Amino acid sequence: MHQIFPSTFFNFEFLRLLGTAPYLGAETGECLATAARIKDGDPESWYHAWYEQAQKALALADEAKAVGDGPGAAWGYIRASNYFRASEFLLHCTPEDPRILSSAVASADAFDKGWILLDGSVRKVDIPYEGGNTLPGRLYLPAPHHQVSGKIPVVVQTGGFDSTQEELYYYGAAGALPRGYAVFSFDGPGQGLSLRKDKLYLRPDWEYVTSKVLDHVIGELALVHNLDVDRLAVFGASLGGYLSLRAAADPRVKAVVSCDGPLDLFDITRSRMPPWFINGWLSGWLSDGFFNWVIDRLASVNFQLAWEFGHSKWVYGVKTPADVMRTMQKFSLKDGYLSKIKCPTLITGAADSFYFTPQQNAHPIFDSLSALGPAEKHLWIGKGVEGGGLQAKIGALALMHHKMFAWLDETFGIRRDEL
Repeated sequence: MHQIFPSTFFNFEFLRLLGTAPYLGAETGECLATAARIKDGDPESWYHAWYEQAQKALALADEAKAVGDGPGAAWGYIRASNYFRASEFLLHCTPEDPRILSSAVASADAFDKGWILLDGSVRKVDIPYEGGNTLPGRLYLPAPHHQVSGKIPVVVQTGGFDSTQEELYYYGAAGALPRGYAVFSFDGPGQGLSLRKDKLYLRPDWEYVTSKVLDHVIGELALVHNLDVDRLAVFGASLGGYLSLRAAADPRVKAVVSCDGPLDLFDITRSRMPPWFINGWLSGWLSDGFFNWVIDRLASVNFQLAWEFGHSKWVYGVKTPADVMRTMQKFSLKDGYLSKIKCPTLITGAADSFYFTPQQNAHPIFDSLSALGPAEKHLWIGKGVEGGGLQAKIGALALMHHKMFAWLDETFGIRRDEL
């Protein structure tokens, strides 16, 4: 695969943004020009380059809107939204940085400005959560000429470890709407504005979160918007793949797509550490203080490691690397939970992911779906950047949409005429 940046981490995050270009999220020339202003491994240059590009896209959108160019304005606003999202992404080592929230709000605002000018419709919905908090959501509805016969099948889409609700559009609604599916996406605790504004932290029992979402989608939205609750799927990518499987034990879920999700977060992180070090800490032979000191020293010369632990501390609501490791132990599907899933399930893996392998995750997840027969579960392992081999199908979103919705069509009995 061609490298725009020397580091795998920066290159992956660049491709993550560039890969949204087919769905209005980026312009290739703008991305290449922005990349030229970024110093590899330097989060400040990353922030400034993408923020400046977001402002340029915003100005183009305003210019198009002023002369009545709806498509030009919509594209500009949505690109600006994605560039704003990217700009703050690498600042998460210092979550108190005010630029994180301001950029996230700018991303959401620009996205909403763009979407009202596009085909189809979107409704902003707040999901009652707990402690007086709500979870911000969006219901995307297909245009009438895209709708299938009968009620509208719906996908409830959950984010992952570091996504925002605006970014979820490219993974879900962008492929769903032209195929006649509705999508409900949301920022759960530890995600998007729920983290940045309300300081709600990620939790391993995601079925609790999605139960609140399903209550609202089924109880409040389905009748008003003609949604087919008998053809309701849950979808998530990367950590969202884990979260979607937690949700799938709910009998109201009729199908689940888990894209490149982990089996056990702690096992993945543990596998990247020297055995003597992690085992010494687990046994108590190495103290928390020493463990934290080592991680902090390594992070001072390795930005990817610094970002991973910095972001983890933020989304988990903890203070130290040792706390991160303890929290990760709660994010596991090895306790028999997968046997609770009774609905048809699509599991995907990424053969070229630099985070974790299908052999350690997708395959054992698939094998652990013990309540499902061979016809009720399907496994797809992407290979190569063009074939869905990168984590969360980065760079191959169109292929992911094709595979996912073909499987959902078959599962839900949706028949389409040959073109």
